[in-house]
Amino acid sequence: MKQFIKKYWKTLLFFAIAGLVGGFCTGLYVLDSYPPQMQEEALSQGLTPTIMALVSAMQGAGYGVVLGAVGIWLGKKTGLWKDEMHFEKKSLLITLLVTIVGGLALILPDLLFFGRYNEAIMNSYAVKPTVPYIIGAILYGGVIEEVMLRLFWMSLLVFILWKLFARSKETPTTVILVASNIIAALLFAAGHLPATFMMIGSSPLILFRCFLLNGGFGLLFGYLYRKHGLRYSMLAHAGCHIVSKLIWILFI
Repeated sequence: MKQFIKKYWKTLLFFAIAGLVGGFCTGLYVLDSYPPQMQEEALSQGLTPTIMALVSAMQGAGYGVVLGAVGIWLGKKTGLWKDEMHFEKKSLLITLLVTIVGGLALILPDLLFFGRYNEAIMNSYAVKPTVPYIIGAILYGGVIEEVMLRLFWMSLLVFILWKLFARSKETPTTVILVASNIIAALLFAAGHLPATFMMIGSSPLILFRCFLLNGGFGLLFGYLYRKHGLRYSMLAHAGCHIVSKLIWILFI
């Protein structure tokens, strides 16, 4: 345990700081996404934006440290965790491609298709993203969500499926790696459903949109984690938010 902490304390500290700052910023604006009645109920119970921000910050830091530590251990066991100290040019180019395509894909489907059939989707773009919103999307989305869904859940799924179905193999099979990525991507999409339903309502179209977009991104981020390492899935996830928010601010 001492050796583990000595080797990875800087990584876990980074996860903790990202969780604190990203969680705090996310908590500041999350109340605004509630329907008016829920906002009034939350405020009447003393859940102000500041309190929600502090709770979200503690939660984010906890996820970063606890799930990060377990995820690194699982990642090392399954071969998913990579200890490289330097960025690889090829991996960065692939990450950049995913970032640009993903950033466009977060916006264009709404403008060209989904927004035509659901007015609430287009209404959600009426208010420009604030600085806390952008910081929360980059740090909580780009770092903590990757710690939770890729580093922890995907590694855990690989470990479990490996021990259940391919124990005789020295390393997890490709089928297990792909299956775990798909399951983690579906969990990633499902985790966005509550916030999506609160902001733009629920319908079969909204359900399809959430699983198509978030699930698709989850598969790409999982691919980057499996093939290149967690740092690249984090960069792509954060980068998608940066590109999409810039398009939102400048052109919508």
